[in-house]
Amino acid sequence: MILLPWVLAAQAEVQRWAILVGNNQGASGARPLYFAEGDARKLSEVLGDLGGVPPENRRLLLGQNRFDVLSSYGAVKDAIAVAKSQGHQTVLYFYYSGHADENQLQLGRTGLGWTELRTMLDGSGADVRVGIVDACRSGAMTRQKGGTREPSFVFDLSESLDSKGTVILTSSAEDESSQESDEIGGSYFTHFLVSALSGMADEDGDGRVTLGETYRQVFHETVLRTATTRGGTQHPTYDWELSGEGDLVITELERVSGSLILTGNHPGTFAIFDEGRRMFIAEVQVLGADRRISLRPGSYIVQKRFPTFLSVARVQVPAGAPVRVEEEEFSALEYEEDSAKGVVQAQIRKAKAPDLVLAPSLGWRSFGPNISAGYFPSSVNLGLQGSLHWWGAPYVVGDASAGLGIGLLDVPELSYNIPTVVTGFTVGAGVGLETPEALFGAGAGVHLEFFSLGRSFPDQDIPKQWLVTLAPGLMAHVGIYPGKASIELGFRSHYLPYLLDGRDLGVGYHTLSLSAGYRF
Repeated sequence: MILLPWVLAAQAEVQRWAILVGNNQGASGARPLYFAEGDARKLSEVLGDLGGVPPENRRLLLGQNRFDVLSSYGAVKDAIAVAKSQGHQTVLYFYYSGHADENQLQLGRTGLGWTELRTMLDGSGADVRVGIVDACRSGAMTRQKGGTREPSFVFDLSESLDSKGTVILTSSAEDESSQESDEIGGSYFTHFLVSALSGMADEDGDGRVTLGETYRQVFHETVLRTATTRGGTQHPTYDWELSGEGDLVITELERVSGSLILTGNHPGTFAIFDEGRRMFIAEVQVLGADRRISLRPGSYIVQKRFPTFLSVARVQVPAGAPVRVEEEEFSALEYEEDSAKGVVQAQIRKAKAPDLVLAPSLGWRSFGPNISAGYFPSSVNLGLQGSLHWWGAPYVVGDASAGLGIGLLDVPELSYNIPTVVTGFTVGAGVGLETPEALFGAGAGVHLEFFSLGRSFPDQDIPKQWLVTLAPGLMAHVGIYPGKASIELGFRSHYLPYLLDGRDLGVGYHTLSLSAGYRF
């Protein structure tokens, strides 16, 4: 019994969790981003490979909404409570890449307020909370607590977590935009963040990258690279509410078995591209001393860019001893042959591609009171529709439906009503405009249906009658779009041409439908 406290202390450890959120879609009117979701994936991998955050403790949320973030937060908060009850010390990382405004993070059509995020971090139960936000005007979050854009820290945080509290790092000031780059296939801030954690920020060469080293590196590189961009200089900011001493180690370079050394006799700035995972990993500046980057074993492209050509080396990084990349291993390559650039362009094409929505529908088709009573009873319709939605509001829709109606026809020449069964099958297509993406929306356009309509009389010796025609019309809808879900109330009005003895007896018909689908 005397040894029990010592045993419990020996078993206690620092446990780490990460919630990583990337969303290329913003609120109404926001142009989609190309790399936000990829940036979240990159940081997730570096925190797993080098940061001691095991897979079961990482929540990667790509293109998800507010509900998904809150649900993941609740699960992580519960796990942290269990770890603390067992005597462990705890660290929580929260990362967001995407659109934001002065009030909130934009999670597609939903949002998460700055104050709400701060409350979540402070209420998570973790001993140390590190929030990292890569978004326009993200400095609004640090401004609320008196944050600054200066590149130095006035606190330390020990690996034994003598300190407790919250640190917030943001990619830009409250009045600045955060910028993406086609050249590096990501945002400047996260690109330099991942590079820093992979070893670029290891100032003292001890194989460990601390929070202070990380921020200093990211601030310097982000300001330097964006100083000449069209969007203007971008200044990362920070805020802290901590007590204690030490320096929090974010990554340890020995955690992975592979590494690459760029030699000091070949100075310059180098981009490292993972061929297997098809993504930029890090950007490394070499100024007279060797620089080491920790990497998973695999095949890599190391690029040094010149005004008219690339200098490229392909390197196989094995497990074990580090690989030195000497100057003679590089060869000139035309920009048109840049395979890494091709991957970035593919990401851009994918981000620009329209969203696909597939939705089953339930509808009610009516020809109006007089026609329904004397010719075609109203019918219930089951259908399936698919639609493509582009940023900027245009959309196209294709649909098919089958319907059945049963009624009694009122024929003036007869003293009784005739039981009638109506069957219908339609295939349609339309094009229109809708409100930009938001939680609620509406749209309208033109629609054309191929209509096959049949009528039979079960109690009469009358052959089944068929009408096949094209029916032009108009369409409109209103909807609610929580996350990837799509729930719409649609209305369509068509003209059904019908000629008899040279006379146009065409009629109008209307369809009201309810659809519920999923956006891919």
